[in-house]
Parts: sequence; C-alpha cells; structure tokens
Amino acid sequence: MKRTVFLGTPAFAVPSLEAVDRLCDRGALQLVAVVTQPDRAGDRGRLSVPAVKDRALAFGVPVLQPARLDDAALRDIAALRPELLVWAAYGTRIPRSLLESVKGRAVNVHASLLPRWRGAAPIAHAILAGDDETGVTLMEGRAGLDEGPILAQERTPIGEAESAGDLTRRLALLGAGLLERELPRYIAGELSGSPQDASLATAAPKLTSREGELDFAKPADELARRVRALTPEPGAWTTFRGDRLVVAAATVSGGTPKEHGVLEIHDGRPEVASGAGWLRLELVRPAGKRTMTGEDWARGLRGITGARLPS
Repeated sequence: MKRTVFLGTPAFAVPSLEAVDRLCDRGALQLVAVVTQPDRAGDRGRLSVPAVKDRALAFGVPVLQPARLDDAALRDIAALRPELLVWAAYGTRIPRSLLESVKGRAVNVHASLLPRWRGAAPIAHAILAGDDETGVTLMEGRAGLDEGPILAQERTPIGEAESAGDLTRRLALLGAGLLERELPRYIAGELSGSPQDASLATAAPKLTSREGELDFAKPADELARRVRALTPEPGAWTTFRGDRLVVAAATVSGGTPKEHGVLEIHDGRPEVASGAGWLRLELVRPAGKRTMTGEDWARGLRGITGARLPS
C-alpha cells in the first residue's frame, strides 16, 4: 500500500479526505498523515481550526500544521516516508522538492475544468464570468500553479441562483467522488495524464472585499452574479447612510431603471436601479445585525424610497 500524505485546509477538502480514508479502509493505500494550515485567529479572539484538521483528528490520523512548507516542515514530512501525495485546496503551492521526494506521484483535486480558472478562486470566477458550467479536475501534481497533466474531469451546470458557497459544497462532493474512483487506477499505473493547453488558461486569483463593492452603473445581471460569486465570503456590499450593507442574495427585476443607485420599493421589496434593469435585494446584512430579507430591512427604515446606494 502506498504511504500517503493528504494536504488540505477548508471544508472543500474534507470530502476528498474522507474519500482517501475510505480507500485506506479498502486497502488501496495507507494514510500516514494530514498536512493542513495552522489554526488562525477567528471571531472575538477565538482560534479557527481548519475543517480538515477536525476531520483528520476524528479519524485518528496524525496532523501536521506548519506555518509554511519550509525546510523544517519538509523534513518532518519526509520522515513519514511518503510515496504518494494527495491534495485539495491546501492553501499554498506544493514545493518541487516535496514532489520530487515522492517521484512525482501526486494528485490534486481542483474545482474547475482546467485549464480554465487556474488559481485560488476558480468557483467565484466561473460565476462572475457567467459560465454555464464548471466541474472538477483530477490532475497530476506539479510545482506550477494548477499546470499539471489532466487525469480526469467531471462537468456540472452552474445553477442560475447558485452562490459560490452552494457550488463549493457541490463541487467538493463531485471532486471526492472523482478522486475515489480514479485514484486506485492512478496508483496501479492505469491512468496517465494529458497535458493542458496553456493557451486556454485563465487566471482565478483570490477575491478580496474590495472586489465585493457593487457598482450600480453595471447591468443588474452582472451585479447579481457578483453577489453570488462573493457569497458567503468575502461578501458583496454597498453603503447605506454611511454604514456597510452586505448583499447576501439578489435577483434581477425587469423594468426601465432610473438614475443608477436609486432605491425604490416594488411590490414590498427593495430594488436598486442599475445600468440595465433593477437589482432586487433579496437578503441583506446591515452593519452589526443579522442577515434578513430585503423586505424586513426596508420595512424598518423611513424615507427609503428615492434614497441612494451607495450613500
């Protein structure tokens, strides 16, 4: 059985770790350790533990949490005598020296149809771009950013109202299923990769809160995609009367818009005039408050009709 080290951090990687554990139970490999990012400071000073760490400890698997994959961390991993690396959303690039230590026997679960959307935020960028479909790719690990040969892919349509959070959960399961089916074939030498066409590659860098600001000069359908792409994190937002207003869900409403950013109540629901159409605020989170429906938010405010966003 191949001595295997799994690398991953967020919830997206948990189903893939579970798939590796099932393969371990079937005797296809031996999971000797899990490598994940360190615990981070969370809300109100509490430590936020990576989802992968929680799951690995439940399995009774040793967990390593190096701050970076430097020489000291690589020595600790090498001491485990790994023969295979498997990773999903680890959070940083895997060093060439670590790949060489397993003679290049490494696979990565990536949440896009490579070579489209290489990088840290493939799911959000697929939604932002208005892609009709996306999927998962099982690729052979390489030191370059998501450049490895493609071993297998599975496609899926993107739902019209699907947020990045919703799609992430679906792709996590899809990727785990692909890994569980194909990894035994890879280990047995029955699965070889096909080179990516670099000319088709697109970049998917991490999105920050700055990219979440809504520009109401843009068409409503583009704004609705931005809301979906940045939900739940880092969040789409505007300002209202000096305070940040997070828009957690929005849809497109027809009609001829007025001046960009004008807020009106249509059939009891708040809508904002955009460059084309109206953006209906379905769910919002005012500063310091819980997420609520747009109707509830608007009901508690005076003089909202004709107000402006941002303001």
